[in-house]
Amino acid sequence: MTYVGRFAPTPSGPLHFGSLIAATASFLDAKSNQGLWLVRIDDVDTPRVVTASISQILHQLDAFGFEWDRDVLYQSQSQSQSQSRYVQALDQLIQQQHAFCCDCTRKQIFARNPDGLYDGYCRDRGLTPSDQYAVRFKVPNDVMSLTDLIQGDRSINPSKDLGDFVLKRRDGYMGYHLACAVDDLAQGVTHVIRGSDLLQSCFAQTLICQALADKSLKYGHHPVAVTPQQIKYSKSAHSPAIDTNQAVMQIWQVLDFLNQSPPLELKYASLNEIWRWAITHWDLHKVPAKGMIEV
Repeated sequence: MTYVGRFAPTPSGPLHFGSLIAATASFLDAKSNQGLWLVRIDDVDTPRVVTASISQILHQLDAFGFEWDRDVLYQSQSQSQSQSRYVQALDQLIQQQHAFCCDCTRKQIFARNPDGLYDGYCRDRGLTPSDQYAVRFKVPNDVMSLTDLIQGDRSINPSKDLGDFVLKRRDGYMGYHLACAVDDLAQGVTHVIRGSDLLQSCFAQTLICQALADKSLKYGHHPVAVTPQQIKYSKSAHSPAIDTNQAVMQIWQVLDFLNQSPPLELKYASLNEIWRWAITHWDLHKVPAKGMIEV
């Protein structure tokens, strides 16, 4: 089976150092395995989208020497096609009794359970699908185990750790887990390398992929970069954008962050030279099995 990896940023701002780590790790793992590397713009949650950042992200990737193997996929692209794919998946999950409709408000959920974890209130109410209802995945009450390619063996009880998560929101927007899983299946993605802050998401997305297509992807979650104040590099934290004029130096810093031991002379190499070295010497097993690393 051909290795197919992907990098799927949300266009809510420009790429920062944390984004560069995720892009680099996924790109190198795909290329070192003679696989395909795809770029997808996860813009299904339109209220979060900053339109100008879409072209900015693609420019940043291009300036840093990333090369993707197919046309960029936009979740909002061909909206009717994407919506049809998502709606079809929702219908299948409901028909197979993996999902159910829910009219609970956030306030009601917290009133019943102060930690905000959904308590299954609407599971057996038999609500008929409607635009005014959310749709939730009916998670199993049993131990679920996965082997992460970086973090190792992990287990959760979805009922206690995830709750019946949202597939479609009450406002009509598709949930992240559904859109992500459906598009991964549609694109034939086999491997997802991304930050450890999304480690728990792989359980939700695996449940969806197994229910829809009896498939499981392989996941690897690298450490995320945090400031000395333990604040994660992110768009919401207003982390500075990566500098396209310092591409080689910042790629070197990412390789060092990922424990790939890049030689010092690579700081002064060309883009082609540092990528050639990085692909040849990439070793996923050297990536630290940590949740975060201070930079």
